Amino acid sequence: MKSKKYIAIELLCIFILTLLYNLICNPVILDEIWNYGFTYNIANGLIPYKDFNMVITPFYPFLGALFLIIFGKSLLVYHIFNALICTGIFYFMKITLNKSYYIVYSILLLVSLPNYSLFSILLLYIILYLEDNKKNDFLIGIFIGLTFLTKQNIGIMFILPSILTKKFKQIKNRTIGFIIPNIIFFLYLIITDSLLSFIDYAFLGLSSFAENNILFSMWGTLTIIAIIYLIYQYMITKDIKVLYLLFFQIIAYPIFDTYHVLIPFIPVLGYFLSKLNLVVKVTQVAFIIFIGIVFAYNINNILNGNNRFPNDTNVCKMRILDDNTISNIKEVSNYLKENKDVYIINDKAYVYKLESDIPINKFDLLNDGNLGKDGDIRLIKEIEYKCREKVCTFLMREDEIYDDTLTQTNRKIINYINDNYKKVGKIIDLTIYQNT
Repeated sequence: MKSKKYIAIELLCIFILTLLYNLICNPVILDEIWNYGFTYNIANGLIPYKDFNMVITPFYPFLGALFLIIFGKSLLVYHIFNALICTGIFYFMKITLNKSYYIVYSILLLVSLPNYSLFSILLLYIILYLEDNKKNDFLIGIFIGLTFLTKQNIGIMFILPSILTKKFKQIKNRTIGFIIPNIIFFLYLIITDSLLSFIDYAFLGLSSFAENNILFSMWGTLTIIAIIYLIYQYMITKDIKVLYLLFFQIIAYPIFDTYHVLIPFIPVLGYFLSKLNLVVKVTQVAFIIFIGIVFAYNINNILNGNNRFPNDTNVCKMRILDDNTISNIKEVSNYLKENKDVYIINDKAYVYKLESDIPINKFDLLNDGNLGKDGDIRLIKEIEYKCREKVCTFLMREDEIYDDTLTQTNRKIINYINDNYKKVGKIIDLTIYQNT
């Protein structure tokens, strides 16, 4: 009884710590806003792939949308949802990683902002737990299916460990489990008339994403080391759980940066450390010291620097922001409220439109790979048609015309706006273009 009470208190502390850490210590990143935007859109009744572009399968934003509908649609509520996911990850680390879970979770905190990739770690640990305890194959199949509905490439890779076992009955039961949640999603696509759009964004357009966003940094060597280590471990143990960890490394492709490498590496680190004879109390003390230092540093910046928490924006009110970012968000938001038919050709479009309480649409995330097959050509034609008989305004960073490394915004659309519309002014770092 005391043990259960201790675990409950421990989980509550992890939940509160994670929530505060993400609100105060982790800086706002665009992936956080985009994922919140997807969830917010669905909570407001928008249909993914039809009303706005999204390249992931929808289980994570749908689950988040349900949470937002029940508890409120603010970014703070979204972070509470995320803190629950992180607490779930901590719990499964605790019961599967022997004595190393505090070390592994401290690394997770560095990349613990809301994201479907983080949710994928939770699904991975649930599957590893089910495999380790020889649970029902049908149930394992359902969770593999939910992983596919969270991120299609991870789900496809998670099918392979079961196939490699060559156990026909197991494969059959897991296949049935996999199919059930996907049939429900298929029916949703048919009912909402979004099947073709889904295929376009989530599959046909992914080749464009890989071609235009491939990046290999020094962090990519960590993925290579992890893959070699896991292959070696599987050759020794023939443990199916090692295969899941191996195939989970697909997350790093094609952007081998810090975030995309660390997310799949964290479970591998946990697997490695679980084999060492660590002392739990020592790892707990190290965890507390680490957290204390990080919080002290960030609170000092709030008290003595130009960071604000909370701040007076709408969308990011309960997130730590610097004065310049707050000023920019407000200035663009005021401009959007005073002007109609404004297109923001910029990766911060979601921030500005959410701040202004303006509905999101497919013109608000114009990154390469997020537009479907030949989506840039299709959107240019739509802009031409919409702006033929009315004044349209475009906000765009002019320096992106000459430097394609600044953001992921589609180059064809940037050049089209610059070549066909007139510069009429400037707001913050954005040039204002119009067709007059």
